[in-house]
Amino acid sequence: MSPHLTAETDRAIRASGLRRTVPRAVVAHILHTHPGHLTVGQIQAHIADELPEASGMARSSVYRALEALEGAGLVVALRSGQEEARFEWDGAHHHLICDDCGHVAEVSLQAAASLEQEAQQAHGFHARVRHLALRGTCAPCREA
Repeated sequence: MSPHLTAETDRAIRASGLRRTVPRAVVAHILHTHPGHLTVGQIQAHIADELPEASGMARSSVYRALEALEGAGLVVALRSGQEEARFEWDGAHHHLICDDCGHVAEVSLQAAASLEQEAQQAHGFHARVRHLALRGTCAPCREA
């Protein structure tokens, strides 16, 4: 397999309890090296551009790899209902999703720390709010 694949993603896959497979390693590498929210088509395009030896990977293999990586908590799926699901390597950040137009804004919400603290104090639950999506209506849609 390509020397481009990072040892960091391989370690993360193994540490999550998953078996490292080529599709998982390739998809993890693409998501890890391309910040943002990628569709399956965009993931496949990056694979074709950067890892030609894996460019023949079936779309179903990409979906299965994403499902496994998401289940292990390594990948976050963003499903807005308006458009195709988008995926990203797990990172602590939050989204505002407009139910009218489907726009997704990535934001920093300091209130997430308050949610963690409240969960601990009120319920004795140690929460990790790494990814939070708030749904509602964006300003342009409200004004329209």
